[in-house]
Amino acid sequence: MGKKTGEALPGPSALRESPGTPRKTNERGRVRKTRTTAAAARLGERRAAARPARPPAAAAGPRQANTGTVTWQARIDAGFARELVEADAPVLGLDSASALVREGLRLVHKQARELAMAKEYDEYYGGEPAPLPEGVAAAWDD
Repeated sequence: MGKKTGEALPGPSALRESPGTPRKTNERGRVRKTRTTAAAARLGERRAAARPARPPAAAAGPRQANTGTVTWQARIDAGFARELVEADAPVLGLDSASALVREGLRLVHKQARELAMAKEYDEYYGGEPAPLPEGVAAAWDD
């Protein structure tokens, strides 16, 4: 008997299982045998071979959060990072590495939009300058 509770002490078979872990039984109520590590590894290999391959994390794109934002990561040189935080961030009024990254991505996006617009302009006008509005004199003669 236990000293304080009056319950029987567990026997040797109970000591083999983790406390609080229920024994797994099959549909007939018999205790199921647990797999060895090697058997579990073989089963995992068979299951992995049966399912379609997942794309690498980089190909899958950025991780999405439930808040409508995404998280991107990049490795940069430590000296460049220090220069950005210590010299550039104060000049731009940015208070964190995240703010620096967001501002940098905004600038990249702006530049990409400008280049796309210039390409569309060139395609539309066939490489020629756009015609001037009526009443506007050319700044130079051709």
